[in-house]
Amino acid sequence: MYVIHGPYVLLAVLAITSIVAVHRDLVSTTQFRIMIIGAGVLALVWSAYLGAVWLEYR
Repeated sequence: MYVIHGPYVLLAVLAITSIVAVHRDLVSTTQFRIMIIGAGVLALVWSAYLGAVWLEYR
């Protein structure tokens, strides 16, 4: 059941992290960009997987 909320929690964490990064001027670092893009892709892939495979999610 908690697996359903995983991508949304991850996106909320990304939003908070992005706000903190903007205030600390960390957005320009390559490591931060890779981390944010990777987490966003993971959330998107996981949501697509749940929608396509897991029948209770529909």
